[in-house]
Amino acid sequence: MARKIVSMKLFFVVLLAATACGPAAVRAEHPVVTVLGETLTHDAVAPAGEAQAAQFAQFVRGRIFRHYVAQHGLAATATELAELADYHADFERRDRSQRARKLAELEQRLASDALGKSERAHLEDFRATLKRLAVYETEQDAKPRPGARERVAKFAPWIEMWKLHQVLYERFGGVVGLLPFGHYPYGAWAALVAHYERRGELEFHDTEVRERVMALFDMTPGIVVAPQEVDFAPYWRKPIPPSYFPDEAPAAGKRDQ
Repeated sequence: MARKIVSMKLFFVVLLAATACGPAAVRAEHPVVTVLGETLTHDAVAPAGEAQAAQFAQFVRGRIFRHYVAQHGLAATATELAELADYHADFERRDRSQRARKLAELEQRLASDALGKSERAHLEDFRATLKRLAVYETEQDAKPRPGARERVAKFAPWIEMWKLHQVLYERFGGVVGLLPFGHYPYGAWAALVAHYERRGELEFHDTEVRERVMALFDMTPGIVVAPQEVDFAPYWRKPIPPSYFPDEAPAAGKRDQ
């Protein structure tokens, strides 16, 4: 599904690729970082290195995320979940309709005697793919499954992330980067982490780890969004873009973007 949910683990993979970290001694018995009363030690994460720094950063981000959302009333509401469910349902309806039109078009083209052998084989393969998708969806429709709102309930943190990012950017500003799921407030997140540290709600017990973790939050994004183009409106509040199928078979199980 277009603009589908992307896990924040991907974000830290991106950070890892752009951050060079030197070796560090493993001190398994020592606490490394404490966030809002929760502590993580060396032995709870990957061996020393890039992966370890990323896991500590995820630990810090995750706990600050939950705390800030709760403290500032940013939890996903039933209305917002319903709005997201309606968007997904509309997207699916349009997607199916578009594929049905494309299948009808292929049937018309294949009825022609003017097609060359190679072109006919290509279109027949495309038609077969669309038919398999249609059969799969028919089978899924026949199975009992939760309603649209229940299916998107698991996306509550995603809704909260968009709300949080908007609030953080309005409060702290800073550089914004472009990630697969949209705009990400790098500068605002770095400022928020520093804010928690100043208040004593975030404490590093290992200086070297602190430097490496903070470098992940302070890094400059690969693609910087110009201030006048910053947009934290979530995808479900934007028009569904026109979709189409090109004259090629999509990968199995994938829909048009």
